Amino acid sequence: MTTLRIKTLVATSAATAGLLAAIGGAYAAGGSARSSGPDYAYGSANPFAAASAAVHVVKNGNGDTTVTLHVQGADAPAGQRFGAHVHQRPCGENGVDAGGHYQHAGATGSLEAIEVWLDFTINGGGNGHSSATRPWVLDETAPRSVIIHARPTAPATGLAGARLACIDLDGEH
Repeated sequence: MTTLRIKTLVATSAATAGLLAAIGGAYAAGGSARSSGPDYAYGSANPFAAASAAVHVVKNGNGDTTVTLHVQGADAPAGQRFGAHVHQRPCGENGVDAGGHYQHAGATGSLEAIEVWLDFTINGGGNGHSSATRPWVLDETAPRSVIIHARPTAPATGLAGARLACIDLDGEH
């Protein structure tokens, strides 16, 4: 197991930089929280073993949620695509500890519309970025995570291969 360095940021769009310093119950009351936690890269020869990542979850104030993933320092060739999704549970020693993909209760439409897919492409510097906005607020009654998968997401099934890295959405999630 290799630790993946991560910073998770949770904010509302009405938050200013000063509010980002707020912690704990402030987020539950509509403020903001910043957190970081243990994260994992799974398996040998993992392109994310020495990478860092950041996940931002933003409540947009209109009932929407935007989740953004930034990855830096991946050891993968430019143009390689990876799948990534919000998962049901936090990271653990094994990739399966994060459970399946988070599916928002009451959401309708395609599989992608009821989940949060964050597939990204690695650039020449080993970096990748993705963002997804959904017309609902991420359920914060349980801790969640983002899993980076070995392949891009298959639209019909949501499958994306082996779990390579896990990023906790800790704090007030």
